[in-house]
Amino acid sequence: MQSVDYFGRLKSATVRVAEVLSRKGVASDRLCFGGEGALPSKKPRIPLEPNSNFLGNRAMGDWAESVLKELLVGSPSGVLPIHYGDSNQIAAGDEGFKEYYLEELEATRVYGKRPDLLLYSPGAVISGDEFRQKPVADTESIAHQALAAIEVRSSKFKALQYMRVRTEERAAGIKVERTCPSFTVKIEDLIIVYRWMERFRVPQCYTQVFFDSIFGINFLDIFENIGSGEGLKIDKPRESQEKATIMIPITCGRKIASCSESPDFQTVIRETRLGRVDAFVSPVRGTFVLDPAALNEILFPQAEIQIGR
Repeated sequence: MQSVDYFGRLKSATVRVAEVLSRKGVASDRLCFGGEGALPSKKPRIPLEPNSNFLGNRAMGDWAESVLKELLVGSPSGVLPIHYGDSNQIAAGDEGFKEYYLEELEATRVYGKRPDLLLYSPGAVISGDEFRQKPVADTESIAHQALAAIEVRSSKFKALQYMRVRTEERAAGIKVERTCPSFTVKIEDLIIVYRWMERFRVPQCYTQVFFDSIFGINFLDIFENIGSGEGLKIDKPRESQEKATIMIPITCGRKIASCSESPDFQTVIRETRLGRVDAFVSPVRGTFVLDPAALNEILFPQAEIQIGR
């Protein structure tokens, strides 16, 4: 149903991405697009214990995914969103974490990075139980049937407020480095995101959930944006564990939803098995209004189909 040109353009874009990032000093092993990943040359380092920052970021991510999923369930498109990403709440230091961590590493090496949501045709007979706590290999045929996939990220900013304030500052003659927030794409994710799309042949987009809006961009546009080399900004933000991250202005994508009711916040407390107490704040609820036309544009930039039309 999707245009055959989508994956052709995606594959061509990876060549340019590798060339551009190589010139930027990115190691070659992070630019090997296509096929399964290489077997590890040494034993991976297993995280020993989570911290409140990790737990808070995970809570933000869970909230962002739930907001977007609920928004899609109630949209006029009738599309069926199914949770597909890792849903295991096990944390470093918990019993069984080491085995779980190594299994996930191997699954990613073979199949790529699972997106958070898969979208199916209205009326599809499928439920979240199809994927819950199951190995990727056991659900591959079902994942292949998806219309599109979505990777969901969260942000602690209000994007519309950020852009308004920065625009006002610039108009007042204040030097402003950037006028809008960015989609934050970790360089290490590029090959594993592509690996999944190559294997499953499902178009995928990237969404960033802010407290006042949701922006999205298709991964084809991300790859072509990086491959152009124009205005490419690589940073190491604290929120990404200081990993090399490509910053793409959200204006390169589309605003797919606006917030009509701000979320509340609650304090969450977690005690480790050794007795350390971590406390963090987690958003809850919040209401957004979807822009179906913008959603279709980022989901299927080369498509011959439109959800709900």
